[in-house]
Amino acid sequence: MKNFFTPVPARRISTNSRLELRVATDAAAAVRVEAVTADGRRIHCGQFPLEGGLKLNKVYPALVGITGKMQLYISFLDAQEGVLETCVQPYEVVKSAVASTCLLDGCWVSIYHWSDDEARHFNPGLRCMTDEGWKQQVYSMHKIGITSILIQNVFDSPHYVNQHSMTADTYDGKAFYDSRLYPDRMPLSCEDPIEAILSAADECGMAVFPGVGMYAWFDFSPESLEWHKRVTVELNEKYGHHPSFYGWYVSEEIMGALYYGYDPVPDENYRDIQDFFRAYKAFVHELTPTKPVALAPNNIHMHWYREQWRGILQNVDILIPFAFARSENNISEIAGMCAETGTHFWVDMEIFAFPFDEGLRPKSCPALIREIHCYDVLEQVYGYQYTGLLNEPGHRMGLGNEDTEELYTAYAAYVRSVRGEQETAEEEAAEQPDALQRLA
Repeated sequence: MKNFFTPVPARRISTNSRLELRVATDAAAAVRVEAVTADGRRIHCGQFPLEGGLKLNKVYPALVGITGKMQLYISFLDAQEGVLETCVQPYEVVKSAVASTCLLDGCWVSIYHWSDDEARHFNPGLRCMTDEGWKQQVYSMHKIGITSILIQNVFDSPHYVNQHSMTADTYDGKAFYDSRLYPDRMPLSCEDPIEAILSAADECGMAVFPGVGMYAWFDFSPESLEWHKRVTVELNEKYGHHPSFYGWYVSEEIMGALYYGYDPVPDENYRDIQDFFRAYKAFVHELTPTKPVALAPNNIHMHWYREQWRGILQNVDILIPFAFARSENNISEIAGMCAETGTHFWVDMEIFAFPFDEGLRPKSCPALIREIHCYDVLEQVYGYQYTGLLNEPGHRMGLGNEDTEELYTAYAAYVRSVRGEQETAEEEAAEQPDALQRLA
């Protein structure tokens, strides 16, 4: 008997968004969802028929009127409504006047940042991080209510699309873990940072997207696809047993304008990206039937290429664009594009101050909160990045400067206001600017 489920969003949602439960089964006829609240109430959230054969079913439990932390009981039923298996998933519904939770729901981490120049304040510290240090980073994230982690990439590679001669067999990048596929290792003190992150996230009930990359920036060629398939299988074999292992984040990124205006690649090669995600999504469905596929492009001019993006978004479960605050506010246009393909639209909010000529440094907390509220219409806000920009006081470990501890402390106070003083937080949210052009 094989039963799989994955909630989207992963661990938390607002009262003004809808939970999608992705379910696959080879034997069950239906799934029943119940919520057990902190005060012991058991609430029926729906019962849904299922298509078998490990096909993907999307169901939408009714969490109306439920707030706070809870346990979701997900029961797989036979044709006579007998229980075949019951799984339990911790979850939270945050009372909110808007679609967003008004919090940082997730954050990226870099095991080692791709740019020593941008990461001058924290890459030296990352080289010296231990397994225990990585676990502490996860514990510190959990303390301020961050529910999910995206690992930026699990291999380091300096290459760009159409500017290298690598194949999947001759790949020359360096792994951040003990890879049997590609044995060259990045010189890091930590024996296995991915294992450390996942094991700590298991303890905290968090979710983790391992970043499948980097093959080469913006590279979605057939060789890149083959490399991603191989690495995906290896990651699943090594780490797939972790409860926190949540989904598949493709690290390569891409411009909102695809290859239009990017001289090294012919414009029409956007079809490579469409082909990549069509094949990759089918591949990971066979391997992990309910785990979502995520991509984080920049937002710039994305809506100019609506039809080209349609063929990509059809096979991307979660789109997490970045750069709104330093480019254009095309949120409504992208939301429309995602609605057409059923793609979840979250935001990759940049935590660093702009410009960053002197390396990545954190925004002030007021600026951070103002920008969070610019994404009130989206169901999740993910921050780029926790590493080197936020640090629990006393646990900086060389990852940035004192201003990272100041931001952590101030943001922690803001989280308490959202969770403990809901009415006040909602009034503050209503007063925030609704256009990114008004960001300080």
